[in-house]
Amino acid sequence: MNPRTVSGRSRINGAGKIIICLLLLSGSLLASCTSGGRALAPDGRASTNSTANARPIAVHVYEAQPSPATTDGELLIPAAISVQDTAIVLAEREGRLIILRGQEGMRVAKGEVLAQINNNDQMNQLRLAEIEINRLKVEELQYGALVKLNRSELARELLLAKEGVSSKSDVERAQYKLDQSTHEYEKTRLATESARARAEAVKIEVEKSVIRAPISGIITRRHVTLGTNVARNDKLFEVSKLAPLEIKFQLPQSEKEKISVGQTVNLSAGGSDRIIATARIRRIDPVADATSNTLGYLADITGGSGLMPGLTVNVRLPLPANSLTFWLPRAAFPPNAELRSGASSMLFVVEGVQVSHRTVLLGAIEGDQVEVRSGIVGGERVILLPPAELKSGDVVEINSN
Repeated sequence: MNPRTVSGRSRINGAGKIIICLLLLSGSLLASCTSGGRALAPDGRASTNSTANARPIAVHVYEAQPSPATTDGELLIPAAISVQDTAIVLAEREGRLIILRGQEGMRVAKGEVLAQINNNDQMNQLRLAEIEINRLKVEELQYGALVKLNRSELARELLLAKEGVSSKSDVERAQYKLDQSTHEYEKTRLATESARARAEAVKIEVEKSVIRAPISGIITRRHVTLGTNVARNDKLFEVSKLAPLEIKFQLPQSEKEKISVGQTVNLSAGGSDRIIATARIRRIDPVADATSNTLGYLADITGGSGLMPGLTVNVRLPLPANSLTFWLPRAAFPPNAELRSGASSMLFVVEGVQVSHRTVLLGAIEGDQVEVRSGIVGGERVILLPPAELKSGDVVEINSN
C-alpha cells in the first residue's frame, strides 16, 4: 500500500469527523435555543405570540330572567324640547363690548339691539370722510363753474375768429383752457365718488359694531359679559324661535317595532306623571347609532302650553299587554351610570366567549335592584362588576366561583 494514499485517506476521514461534530453541535445549540416551540429573541428571552398568549378576562355573570312588569305599563324616555331654527350671533368685528342688553331667557324681535362694540375709531374715521366729501364737493363746484366760463370764452373766440378779429392761436388757447378745466372737474368728481365710497365702508363698520337679533325668538345662550374684548367671529348669543317646537329622543334598536312615523305620543314633565303635551313622530333616523345601538326619532309637538326650548320632558310609550321586565342588581351597570326611571344605560353581556354591549331602558329602582324594561332578552348572561377596560369584542371566561 502506498503510504501517501493512506495518509491522504486519514486526512479525509479526520475532516469528515470534524464536520459531523460541528453539525451535532449546531443541532444541540438549536435545540437549546427553543423551548416549547418558542424561539429565543436576539436578547436571549423567549419571544411569544401575543394572540396565542392572550388570556380571556375572568368575569362573573348574572342570568337575566323575565318577570311581569310592576309599573304603569309605559316606557319613559327622557328628552328635551328644542326648535328647528336656532341662530348663532357672531361678532362681525373686533372690539370691546360697551353695551349688553341681551339676557338669557329674554324674548327679542328681529333687528332688536342686543349689544354694541366700541366704535369711537370708526366714528372719527366717518367724520373725516364726510369732511373730505364736503371739501371735494366745493372743488367740484368750482371746477364746474370754471368749465362754464371757459366754454363761453371758447364760443366768443370762435365768433371773433369768424369775423377775423381773433387769431387761430387765441382759439386754440381757449380750447386748451376748456379741456384743462373739464379734466380737473372730472378728476374732482371721481375723487368725490371715491370719498363717498370710503364713507360708506366706514358706515358699514359702524353698523357692524351694533349687534342685532337676526330672528324673532328667545335668547337661549349668552357667551359674553359686559366689557369683554371680542374678536371677529366670536360667538356672542344663541337665539331660538319659539315655534315650531320639536323633540328628539332615542330608543334601542330592539324597540323599533313599538313606534312608527305618524304615531302620536304623550309628553310628561320631568319627575312627574302629569301629561303636558303631545307630539307626532315626523322622522326616524335612517342609520342606527353603532356606539349606543339605538335609533333616533324626531317628533313635532302638536299640543301643550307653557312649553319652551330646553324644557326636559319624558316621552311616554305604552308597553304591550302582559309585558315582561327584568330585575338586575346594580353591580351589572357601570359605576358611573345614571340609574333613574326612564333613563337609558349600557350593559355588557356574554355571547359565546365574547363581550357584546346592550343599551337598555330602566324602570323602577328598588334598593339594590334595577328594573330593565327593554333592551335584553331572557337567558342572556349579564356581566357583573364589568372592568373599566372591558369593551365589546373582548374574549372572556366565566368565573363560576
